Amino acid sequence: MRKLLKNRGYTDKLYFYNFCTVNAIIAAILIITALGGVLGLTDLSPLADIPQWAYGELGIHTALIVWKAKAENQRKYKFGRDGKSYEDEVAPVQPVEMEEEL
Repeated sequence: MRKLLKNRGYTDKLYFYNFCTVNAIIAAILIITALGGVLGLTDLSPLADIPQWAYGELGIHTALIVWKAKAENQRKYKFGRDGKSYEDEVAPVQPVEMEEEL
């Protein structure tokens, strides 16, 4: 798992940890609900609000990542949807030379 995250950017790592946290919260809620009778819990209604907020937050995070990727691609590529060049509006991206890893 560390190998997969090692070469990722900050946004990808944050999204992965966010995704894992939301799923761990949902798993904890399911376990608490299943063991509610054994634990002597009578009112589990507060747990009903947590999944919608957790998945809502994950959805917002996903939307921001998609928006960021779209903005980066629009900045990177000079041609728009209509095939016209927008070089005057967008600065060209210079290629970056990567050092070879040994």
